[in-house]
Amino acid sequence: FGIARKVSAKANVYSYGILILEVFIGKKPTDEQFDGEFSLRQWVAEAFPVAISDVIDSHVLNESNTTSTERSAAMNELLVMFMEIGL
Repeated sequence: FGIARKVSAKANVYSYGILILEVFIGKKPTDEQFDGEFSLRQWVAEAFPVAISDVIDSHVLNESNTTSTERSAAMNELLVMFMEIGL
């Protein structure tokens, strides 16, 4: 909507994806880190899926901090799924 000034299903899907990324990343697309050619979506895409924990908000990771390797692997898989939806 922001650029084209038109409401469409594609714009809604894109916005929903960005919202998911914002929730798990803890950054907004307007953060000064994302200027010009470099966007929030590109930042996550570069980390996906191998280094996804590098871009996830530390608060999300702290909530999921556990000693169980199995649960940790399950949480990582869940985060990758959410990031895939966001992307």
